[in-house]
Amino acid sequence: MSDQDRTVDPVHDLRWVLVGLVVAVVAVLLVQAGCNTGPEHRIEDGEVTLDLTEYSITPRKLVMPAGRLVIDAKNTGKFVHSINIVSDDDKRGNRRAKFASSNDGPGDPLPPGDTKPSFLALCLAPGDYRIIGGQAGEEDLGMVADLHVTGPEPDCTPVPGRRREDPADAPPNGEEG
Repeated sequence: MSDQDRTVDPVHDLRWVLVGLVVAVVAVLLVQAGCNTGPEHRIEDGEVTLDLTEYSITPRKLVMPAGRLVIDAKNTGKFVHSINIVSDDDKRGNRRAKFASSNDGPGDPLPPGDTKPSFLALCLAPGDYRIIGGQAGEEDLGMVADLHVTGPEPDCTPVPGRRREDPADAPPNGEEG
């Protein structure tokens, strides 16, 4: 049978187009499912325990009234972990403010299997923040939790955010970072 003898079956071709569309829709749904979804965790007493692992922070959605936040951390992963709290104005890290880092204090990153009370403590004003993995690349791999702070101004003094271009955040010796 030559190529000229074959007839094109439009229904057969349409089936493959539909299969391709179904695969594309399923792929989009799976990607969306991997985003910060899940139940909202309300912080009523100003203290929360975060489970840190490769590459996630649990719970992933946090809501609290403005004020003091104490984060206890539990590393259930195989690598050391630290966290940063940043403004949520740019999900890709461009020009957003850093409010706190577990690396800023005297402690080291949390080793695998360890639990540390008061891993990070600060006062936050109303707004949207992200808690992200402090090691290079962890945020891009999904180590992220969203934090929504509600209500009036807190009784404590909120930590001011520092932008990357602030001298306090500049790399040492004028290196580019």
